[in-house]
Amino acid sequence: MRFSEFPNSKAMMILTCMDPRSNPYEFWNLPFGPAITRNAGGRATEDALRSMRVLSTIMANGENTLGAVAVVHHTDCGLHHGPNFSDEFIKGRLADRAPELAKEVEKMELGSFADVEASVLEDVAIIKNDPYLPKDLDVLGYVHDTATGKTREVFRSE
Repeated sequence: MRFSEFPNSKAMMILTCMDPRSNPYEFWNLPFGPAITRNAGGRATEDALRSMRVLSTIMANGENTLGAVAVVHHTDCGLHHGPNFSDEFIKGRLADRAPELAKEVEKMELGSFADVEASVLEDVAIIKNDPYLPKDLDVLGYVHDTATGKTREVFRSE
C-alpha cells in the first residue's frame, strides 16, 4: 500500500524517549499504526515538532490530519537531573570535545529536567501552543515507570 492510499482517518503520533525501556509497542501492546518519534528524553524539540507538522499536512493527501499526540516520558531517564546528566554536565563534555565550538555549545538546549511529570506538562504545552499544528489536536501526557512497567496519564486535552 502506498502512503497516499492510507485510509481517511486521523493520524496519531507518540513522542517518547530513545531509551529502549520506553517502548510504547510493548507497554501499550500496540498494533501497527501510530507514528513514533524518539529522541533524548522524548522532548518536544523543534525536530519533533517538524515531524508532527509534516504528518499533519500530508496525512491522507492533506484531506485529513494529525488527530492526537501522546507525550511519554519515563522514570530513570538519562536526562533527569543528576550529578552526571544535567545540561551543564553534557555541555561541558561537548565543549571539551570541540573547544573551538564552546560558544555554540553554550547555546544548546539539551532538555534535561528535574521532574518527570513537569517535563511532560512542559512538552504538552509546547505542542498545544504550536501555531502550525491543528487547533483541535488532542494532546495526552504520560509517565512510564521503567521499574514497574506501568504507565500513568498526567494530562489529557479537554
